[in-house]
Amino acid sequence: MRNYFIIYTILFFTYSCSLINSENTNTVKINYKENLRVYISDHYKKVNPNSEIQQITLNNVDLINQFYKEIKHNPIWINDSLELNNNGYEFILLLSTSYNYGLDSSRYYGNYLNKISNKIKIIQKKEERYALASELEILLTNSYFLIGKDLNYGIVPRDSSLLVSQIQRKKFEINLPEHLLNSFKTDSVVHSLLALQPQHVEYKKLQNHLEKYLKTASLSKEKITVNHFREDSIKAFQQSKKALVLHSYLKENSSDSDYVLALEKFQIQHGLKPDGLIGKNTAKALSKSPYSNYLKAIVSLEKWRWRSKWNDDYIFVNIPSCEMKFYKNNKIKKSLNVVVGKPSTHTPELNDEMEYMIIYPFWNLPYSISSKELLPKIKKDSTYLKRNGYRVFSNKYKAINTNDINWNNVTENNFDYKIRQNGGGGNSLGIIKFIFPNKNSIYFHDTPSKRYFKNEIRAYSHGCVRVQYPLQLAEIILESDKNEYNIDSVNTYVNKKEQKRITLNTKIPVHIQYFTCGTDSNNNIIFYKDIYGLDRKLEELMGLSIQFNSANTPELVSK
Repeated sequence: MRNYFIIYTILFFTYSCSLINSENTNTVKINYKENLRVYISDHYKKVNPNSEIQQITLNNVDLINQFYKEIKHNPIWINDSLELNNNGYEFILLLSTSYNYGLDSSRYYGNYLNKISNKIKIIQKKEERYALASELEILLTNSYFLIGKDLNYGIVPRDSSLLVSQIQRKKFEINLPEHLLNSFKTDSVVHSLLALQPQHVEYKKLQNHLEKYLKTASLSKEKITVNHFREDSIKAFQQSKKALVLHSYLKENSSDSDYVLALEKFQIQHGLKPDGLIGKNTAKALSKSPYSNYLKAIVSLEKWRWRSKWNDDYIFVNIPSCEMKFYKNNKIKKSLNVVVGKPSTHTPELNDEMEYMIIYPFWNLPYSISSKELLPKIKKDSTYLKRNGYRVFSNKYKAINTNDINWNNVTENNFDYKIRQNGGGGNSLGIIKFIFPNKNSIYFHDTPSKRYFKNEIRAYSHGCVRVQYPLQLAEIILESDKNEYNIDSVNTYVNKKEQKRITLNTKIPVHIQYFTCGTDSNNNIIFYKDIYGLDRKLEELMGLSIQFNSANTPELVSK
């Protein structure tokens, strides 16, 4: 009898467990993500223009509607637990640190979206998370379309950009909904988003070094006026030491040797001679706020976003740095110092193609130089024209004997002549010039006046670009071009004092640009003087100011 009871007990518990397991198996598992999809479809099937979520205006309504219609309103930033997925976390981190790309982090609401994400986590019932999770989903997608365009194309509207640069701006041609969908499918949203940035070598180096610079840099708006050492050497030392501390190049109570090293580093990063002296330009740079340096990086990155893709071989002249770089296969093969236009006679930005070079060139003086600068010298010295190798022509280029002209009756208003300087070492163009035909008649050339190349800031020309070592430029151009002529050929014509035009087999792209922030070969970020005052205009267009969040990291905000 006892054995029957044991068997019955075992059968009873076996059956009971079977029932329990059966009940668990039949329990319906809630598909929260599918329910969220339905919720998004019901509430955001079509977002209306100027709609707001959490008091944030949706700027990209059409793109949002297009995107979610394509994916049938499935969430891409939210996981099965109704929390941010990895793409969502990475994207919010990018939005919150967009200052590394010179972008206004408040524009994308990264910190605010992170707070919404944290709010979702503390809601106990998942069924109650749908509303907030769907809002976060739509807001993240809105921010994606905002920053996606800004990274690729820039913030300033096309028409406004013409106020600071006459170079034709590229078109925005990225299909952002398609780009987001493809990157979501490959689980590479942030990586693919950053790939939308310009692929210019100079842009990528600047952005990379800005990110490193911001880890230790001061972005204070405070200024400390620093005097030139010739005005008061003791005061200059005291002021510069305080300024270097403010700019995060020096610590309080540092030694004199530390001070010199810090000053030299500061000079290098501001495109100045690292001589350890508080000269005029060093004093001016130290007198600016640290924040002004950051602005130079911001506006330079913005302008790079306006530029179309360049070829792999090109000549790049940056006006504020007074430097020319010859790129071959997107690598620098030669860097040369140049002299650019004075603030009163700008060297214009342009994109063109070099077609030929002329050895032992004539110089046909522009009317403005002939009538305004040369005429007073001619009146003062009757031998000036002959001594300097100038010839005078009529407007139809008929030679005129200068002795037949009564220069006393000639004024700037009735000046009706063309003046040409013969080729030669004393010619203002030197022994060679490089031609890339353009409406501004700008070209590269040699110069007999070499003294300006020793200066830190080399803005002295009438607009054309003077090259310190033009024969080195000619050599690398002819070598790259695989031209029948080489540097020996050039020297032969120079020695013979014979004019010669050498046409290139392949035109070389020439890009003359204006960027007040860049990098050098030693991986330093460099801040150059805004010699034409163009940055101020762009800063106004971008309306930039700054504040610091609780983590003491910068957030750019509109004024």
